[in-house]
Amino acid sequence: MGASAWFHEELILSGVMIFITVFFHAVVISASASVFRSTKMHFWGPVRFAYDAFMLTIAGLVLMAAHGAEIWAWAQLFLKLGAFQTFEEAFYFSSSAYTTLGFGDVLLPDQWRLLAGTIASDGLLLFGMSAAFLLETAARLRLGGDNRR
Repeated sequence: MGASAWFHEELILSGVMIFITVFFHAVVISASASVFRSTKMHFWGPVRFAYDAFMLTIAGLVLMAAHGAEIWAWAQLFLKLGAFQTFEEAFYFSSSAYTTLGFGDVLLPDQWRLLAGTIASDGLLLFGMSAAFLLETAARLRLGGDNRR
């Protein structure tokens, strides 16, 4: 396959993976928001503090699980493409690139190198979505305040 064909295939795979992971992350955030909306409880004092801390912890863990699933999906793609021989290597590269850490000790083959930038961009976008959701959740809990809507 020529370089141009590889490039087009990389662009298509990039778009598909970004769509899948962003949609999945949006579903997780929407479901989490739905749970938060349905659990409007009115606590005061230390019980409220513990409730708010618990809710933020659960939200953070759910979001980390979503990130883990998205990294897993990228690793599966790399295995399917034959870019890596083992799942451990594919998952290691995926988590390193997704978090934009990028040690550089494990690299994609030349014909798939565009995907490295794509996974980093994807991770950056999805961590931003997670941060926005956690910030909004904390604001809705009105940490330290007395009133809830």
